[in-house]
Amino acid sequence: MNTTYRRNDKIIRRKFYQYLIPTVLMVLAMQFGSLADAIVIGNFLGDSALSAASLALPVVFLVEIPGMMVGVGASIVAANYIGKRLVKEASKTFKLAMFLSFVASLIFIPIGALAGDAVSKLFAGSFQELAPMISQYIQVYAYQAPILGIGITLAYFLPSDNHPQLGAAFFIIANVVHVGTEILFCIFLDPSVAMWGVAASTGIGMLAGMLVLIPYIKSKRRVVNLKTPFKGSFKLTSELLKAGSSTGALTLLSFVYYLVLNIAATSYLQGMEMPLYAMLTNFSFVIDIFVIGVLQIMPSVVSSLFGEKDYFGIRSICRRVLLISMGITLVLTIISMAFPELFFSMFGVDLATIRDGMSIDPLMVVRIYCLSFLVYTANKYVVYYYPSIFVNGPAVLSNVFRMGLIGPVTIFFLMMALGVNGFSYGVIIMEAGALLLVILFILIMKKLGRYSGKGLLLLPANETSGVQIDLSIPAKTDEVSKIVEELQRYAYEISQNETASAMLALASEEIITNTISYGYKHHGPSRYIDVNITKTEEGLLVRIRDDGIAFDPTEYQPGDEEEMKFHGIEVIRKVAKDFKYLRVLNTNNTIMEISLQQ
Repeated sequence: MNTTYRRNDKIIRRKFYQYLIPTVLMVLAMQFGSLADAIVIGNFLGDSALSAASLALPVVFLVEIPGMMVGVGASIVAANYIGKRLVKEASKTFKLAMFLSFVASLIFIPIGALAGDAVSKLFAGSFQELAPMISQYIQVYAYQAPILGIGITLAYFLPSDNHPQLGAAFFIIANVVHVGTEILFCIFLDPSVAMWGVAASTGIGMLAGMLVLIPYIKSKRRVVNLKTPFKGSFKLTSELLKAGSSTGALTLLSFVYYLVLNIAATSYLQGMEMPLYAMLTNFSFVIDIFVIGVLQIMPSVVSSLFGEKDYFGIRSICRRVLLISMGITLVLTIISMAFPELFFSMFGVDLATIRDGMSIDPLMVVRIYCLSFLVYTANKYVVYYYPSIFVNGPAVLSNVFRMGLIGPVTIFFLMMALGVNGFSYGVIIMEAGALLLVILFILIMKKLGRYSGKGLLLLPANETSGVQIDLSIPAKTDEVSKIVEELQRYAYEISQNETASAMLALASEEIITNTISYGYKHHGPSRYIDVNITKTEEGLLVRIRDDGIAFDPTEYQPGDEEEMKFHGIEVIRKVAKDFKYLRVLNTNNTIMEISLQQ
């Protein structure tokens, strides 16, 4: 089938950059909060407090499991439902996610109260002088678990419902308050109890971030209907948890990973190796602070496009995500290897003291560690992409290899043999091995017929097939008649039904003309409209997407003084079997179905 108009990624590309900035800001703020803990603690409370906070990391990951698993799972499932135009299910997903994250987080309160001191002594190992600070940190973290669960869930869900800017605002508010209160606690609290304040500042920040619920509830661009009854929501539990399973598994495995590493650190590191190890364990936050915001676009944007079966758009998004994230990582790797001493200053660790207390050069230890950055980002890409298309195997395998099996075991024995230098070598082996294993796994699964699709993205090879047409048309008034003729021809080639094809062309002409005349009235030139025509069992389904001003044609009522004059709305209602509209990814999506039984 030869098409005059070819599909392009003009609209998707604009949406990508519109989502990129707020998503990067969101994750920048979120990861900065984690990084700021180490920076503030190291500079205000010293090396011992930095080491204690590092040893408490396993509990931090454990407490965040409900929010991370449910939040990411809800964002994927809801975005997919919105892409399929199932608003009721998306609304129930949101309510279910908030409920599950809160209830699941309650379990940590009694655990923190009853086992906090014992766990702290276990974590401290041969550095028992750190146990009181570890205890303060993990007990407060456990007490505020429900707040963290709801906050994380809310922040991850918002971008899926056309509000990436509110997701960014949540974490910006939360972490500005978090870091501000943390600094105040470090300054004004007695050092013996300062870790209480350090941990509590996270929950205080989360509460402040929840102020974004006010504009979200009032928003007219929100797809989710908050009035949807909660009844029947629990049937979505398995789907939500399955979608978030890879993230939940990663967070759980992060708990295991840091627990094993801390056992090795407290057993085999000597003297000033411990502060260096504490600094290196926070190094990944430096990469995350710049890269995860780019990768985080995929759960909401890719899932929505996958629900629409817009595989062209998914490929466009994935190319940009990969190029930008790897480009940023390469720059960070070069800077880190050239100027490793900058990180000692950042974390408040005295390089001269560390160097005097070690037999090897600490700068070389840091440079070796930096070699893992590129494969680390590639593995993160795996973890974020595959669950977005509901293929969890590669992400779960990567997480299990890196954090649950080979990774921590390899690092454990290398630290036992080589001290802190073994940690750097072990991370490189872990990250590179996981990436190679995932690629091999995908190739084997495709060979066995378990996975289909083209390349490592596992998407259908052709977006335009014998039963579907996917194209982009220029938003130019003088080309409308030609465009409509082409659409009618495409529809006929798909359906072999002249009447249905004519009706589709008639209905599409009204939407396209109105979009060009009014939707893009205040926009510049070179705008496009995406049109997808699919043959279903009962008719022809056409989706028309544009990124002009928000307008719902299904609710249009003629008036005396409206800017948009939608003269053919009644014609569409008569010829279309089904007529729907959704605002997805901040684009207008008008969906019409024309029956073949004309």
